[in-house]
This record gives sequence, structure tokens and C-alpha cells, in this order.
Amino acid sequence: MHWKTKAWKAAEAFREKHLRGRLSHLPVDVFSVVEIELGLDVIPFDDLFAKYAVDAALTADFSGIYVDAEAYILMEKGPEWKLNRLRFSLAHELGHYVMHRNLKPAFTSVDDFALWTQDYGGRMADLEREANEFAGRLLVPENMLRHEFATFSKQADKILPNWRVDADIRRKAAERIAPRFSVHPQAIEARFDREGIWPKPY
Repeated sequence: MHWKTKAWKAAEAFREKHLRGRLSHLPVDVFSVVEIELGLDVIPFDDLFAKYAVDAALTADFSGIYVDAEAYILMEKGPEWKLNRLRFSLAHELGHYVMHRNLKPAFTSVDDFALWTQDYGGRMADLEREANEFAGRLLVPENMLRHEFATFSKQADKILPNWRVDADIRRKAAERIAPRFSVHPQAIEARFDREGIWPKPY
């Protein structure tokens, strides 16, 4: 199975099982999904980003997710981009939790586990790509993105007939759509590409 198809299937199965009722609304409440729906601990970790260059990381026993303490403390008072990055990082770790739990060998220390997650037994690039795609599809559901794009398209068609080949307009559209999903505009541009909705103009 192609890596993208695998990640999409995992994200949609996860959505169907866990994002119900009040959790079905956008933006996806990743913290409630992690803590309430899955019962995982969210554990502030001092200098996680400084030490390991990540905002979040699964615990060695997959019972919780470490988050950078500073980002976590500033979650409601800090800049929006930082919260959006933390939300995406949590969704990324959910991707590992859902798709890669069975790959983990036994570890005796946090440092050993952290070192393993930097390479994932030689499969880091593949697993990171899958977790990123899981996070993107989870936070930005395809049907909702297509709806937002259709709304934008109707307005853009009235103003500029060749807008689809303009990279600046694509960027501005992403900036306009991103708050609906509480993600960075670059994440929306990535979803445009991945979903084949609005491929990058060259």
C-alpha cells in the first residue's frame, strides 16, 4: 500500500472512531482527543525542543505524549502560530501512536527512546512522512478543505480568470483558509498539493 494511502486510511478510520459528537467540530480539539478520548497523559517536558528539536514526543511505553513545557505553558497566551505548531506536533505523534506502535523495541531510558525516534531503526524518513500525512489529513479533512476551496473559487472566478496559476493568490488563499482549521497556512498549501485540489503553480 502506498504510504499516502496508508496514512489517509489510518486518519479516516481514527476520525470515524474517535472524532464524534463534540469532537467532530473544527478545528480538531487535539488535546481532548489525546487526553480524554484516548486517555493518554500530556506531560510537560522542560527544554524538549531545545534538547531534541521537537515540540512533542511519545513516551517510551506509548502511554502519553511529552510536550515542550514552554510551548504548553504559553499555549493560551503565546502567539497563534506556536499553538498551531503544537497542535500539529500532537497530531503527528498521534500518527505514530496509531500506525507505528508495533515497531517499537523495548527501552530502558527516555534517552534511549529519544535516540531511537531520531532514526526509527533506519525507517525515519518513511515513518515521519506517514505521521505528517496522518496529521495533515486529521486536522484538515479533505471534504472540508474542498468545501473551503470551492467557496474561495467562486469568489476568485469573478475577479481574476487565471488565478489558479498565481502562486501569490494560492498563498493568500491558504492564509485565508488556515484559521478555519487552526493550522499554519503552509499546512493548507501542503494539503492543496497532497489532495490534488490546487497543485503548486510552476
